[in-house]
Amino acid sequence: MGADISYWSEQLSWGATYVDTDGKTKDLLELLKNHGFNMIRLRTFVDPWAEYGYAANTNGCAGKSEPFAGKEDIVRTAQHIKAAGMGLLLDFHYSDTWADPGKQIIPEAWRGARTIDDLANELRVYTLDVLESLRAVDALPDMVQVGNEVTPGMLIHVPTSNTDCWGNNSTVNTFLNGQANNTNWPNLARLLNTGLQAVKQVSPEIQTVLHIENTGRPTDVEWWVDSALQHNVQFDVLAFSAYAAFQGPVSNWSNYFQRYAARYPQLKIMVAEYNPEARLLNDLMRALPGGRGLGTMIWEPTESGSWGQALLPWSEGNVYIADPARFQEYDAMMRDYGVR
Repeated sequence: MGADISYWSEQLSWGATYVDTDGKTKDLLELLKNHGFNMIRLRTFVDPWAEYGYAANTNGCAGKSEPFAGKEDIVRTAQHIKAAGMGLLLDFHYSDTWADPGKQIIPEAWRGARTIDDLANELRVYTLDVLESLRAVDALPDMVQVGNEVTPGMLIHVPTSNTDCWGNNSTVNTFLNGQANNTNWPNLARLLNTGLQAVKQVSPEIQTVLHIENTGRPTDVEWWVDSALQHNVQFDVLAFSAYAAFQGPVSNWSNYFQRYAARYPQLKIMVAEYNPEARLLNDLMRALPGGRGLGTMIWEPTESGSWGQALLPWSEGNVYIADPARFQEYDAMMRDYGVR
């Protein structure tokens, strides 16, 4: 039972506080643990302060006071997570900003690559650097996600003059990219395997994760995973996004997850992002054969949007107050599953 709290350090810089259902102000990790959460997911960007990066002050973006979600921020935050006795999933976006189905922007520092081997080497060096920095402070992740929502592939786009810090209005780098299509899969497989192998080089115990978002389109899922396996991409966990608003209808999910588990018996399965449907998705993961359903990660429990409502809605004064009705669902799962 996990949560992606990648905004946490940024919120703390604004003076954020978090109030539990008992009315007491608590550290966010303590609050989540109190309701059965035992795993945290963090995203990491290559250089958030790069031009068009997450922290950039360009095209309507206000900029950031710190390079949040950069390596130094991740190392600090990971130490807190490990000290709290929680598991850690590190989500490499392999971009200076958001990577998702709509954009996978090549980091600024890597755009001089002229061959797929050059690009793969940049990815390898960066992956090793971040993980070795975490090892140095005894905060290695338990799981590592090589790319974020890589359904279209990874390291595909470059910015245009209209691109903002979210990566909108980027364009395909036609010269060299890691798009997922039948002719380009060897390039994508080279990039994925480079990241996966770098993780195992640091520690064979880390579970490697590939994350795609098209949960509700089984033939597309199977084309993607079959293509990866045919190109000898070796990973441990197949992860999905499962937002009711985007990957529904939810009535299909039970059949689809059972279908994926049956087709890929060598892989474990998890939900890397969701909101809402916490009980349904956790039940579905627990129902997968052989204990191969690892669990779920709610995305940013302090954020509301078209994807769902926050578990801790924002209130004036940068206070995030736990919604008792939402947390009752987690309390019930904690009791029913015996989560500690």
